[in-house]
Amino acid sequence: MHSHKMNSDFHYTTTYLLDKSHFSETFDESARLESGIKAYGKALSLAIAGLVVLLFTPFTAYLAWFLVGLGVVEGLNVRFKKSWWLARQMLSRAAGNKVDLTIDEQGVHTQSAYVDSMLNWENVTRIESTERGWLLYQGQARFYLSNRCLSDEAVAFIRSKSAMKSA
Repeated sequence: MHSHKMNSDFHYTTTYLLDKSHFSETFDESARLESGIKAYGKALSLAIAGLVVLLFTPFTAYLAWFLVGLGVVEGLNVRFKKSWWLARQMLSRAAGNKVDLTIDEQGVHTQSAYVDSMLNWENVTRIESTERGWLLYQGQARFYLSNRCLSDEAVAFIRSKSAMKSA
């Protein structure tokens, strides 16, 4: 006797392209962005520390200006975070490659020329719905799945997995 899969087992496969729009959506949906003054807090505190060192201590001006410079760099990092992240992704080997995505009872499997990763449902600690997709958490790591590459059935399947995780 040989075993065969029952029809109730869910299996979905698709292919998508790692292009700029995919990376941009991934950043928008998964980056934890702080806004306003809070986002620039580290930059401001570094710059203020530098000015304090410059004005009130006998340390060399070099250290003070180094701290101020770090503050400026940190501020630029906050301001251009998405642009820099996108540029790095577009320059990576993965950019422009097709990814095969399979979602089934075991988990989420992604495979390309450079990546072969399996995220098992049992290891997913949390599933969060975003405006345009899903964030799957495995400990501190997050994996983003865009709704634009999912069928209605695949979305319903992930939603059911999400309900099981939060129950």
